[in-house]
Amino acid sequence: MPIYDLNRGINKPVEFKGLVGSNIYFLAAGIGLVFALFVTCYLLGLPLVLTVLVTFLAGGGIWAGVFALNRRYGEHGLMKAAARRSSPKYITNRHSRLFQRLNEDPTSRA
Repeated sequence: MPIYDLNRGINKPVEFKGLVGSNIYFLAAGIGLVFALFVTCYLLGLPLVLTVLVTFLAGGGIWAGVFALNRRYGEHGLMKAAARRSSPKYITNRHSRLFQRLNEDPTSRA
């Protein structure tokens, strides 16, 4: 029975076979989805050879995809990329009131 090392040092992220951080959870969710795909195909009565082939292709795609995301973004980079996409590129202001109140003392407002 193989022993897989799950290393965690002080102030270091969880790492499993090169995957760090939340990418481990993405891989686990992907494997769960592949298992659900296999069960669904098997229960639908598809030929077993086709079911296994589809399962291995989907599993390999998810495996390669998660490791590519891990290589590209690292531990927190995927969250940073999502935050960058959700933030606006430009902030527009159509009222001059903002600039007129910049010199006011914020404690003087009631």
